[in-house]
Amino acid sequence: MHTKQTIREAHTTFRRHLASKPDEKRQRDASILQHTLEALDHFGAVGSEISAYHPLRTEPAAADYPLQLAQHARTVWLPISLPDGVLQWAACTEEQQPGALGIAEPVGSRFSSEVLKGCAALVIPALAVDRRGQRLGKGAGYYDRALEQVRDHRIPIVAVVFDEEVVDTLPAQPHDVPVDAIVTDRGFFQL
Repeated sequence: MHTKQTIREAHTTFRRHLASKPDEKRQRDASILQHTLEALDHFGAVGSEISAYHPLRTEPAAADYPLQLAQHARTVWLPISLPDGVLQWAACTEEQQPGALGIAEPVGSRFSSEVLKGCAALVIPALAVDRRGQRLGKGAGYYDRALEQVRDHRIPIVAVVFDEEVVDTLPAQPHDVPVDAIVTDRGFFQL
């Protein structure tokens, strides 16, 4: 089995290659939005509070992904990365500022990850997901820490990846929080 770092490197290379094909990336991103809405509908989260993320250029989904989701949710909570590996959350608005890690962040009141307990679904990024729900992130542990706080609340966690990033198996550690569903450019899959 490959290490988490070699898997991360392979998927990062794939994403850079895909980003160099803007027409294909745009089509895939549009499909990801549609399949995310299917997932939210499936989990009864349309019109409710959800979490999402603001994608980087190489990540699945278009730059306006959270704003598109906000049209179908009461509130979309977006993460704000703090230097100590902790996420805070703010409501998605059109007003944003550059964040500490180069990711756009909403301007406004910030809340701890406790705010996620009021969500009907958590839509999160990943570099890869296996068929058991094991998620591979970028390695800093931000999401694992945030998700640990809601682990016992049975809130559906939906990982968003490109279709090629759904793999048979990923290495797992005790602190890794599994996901309940996967959204790709090919569909929505509950695990």
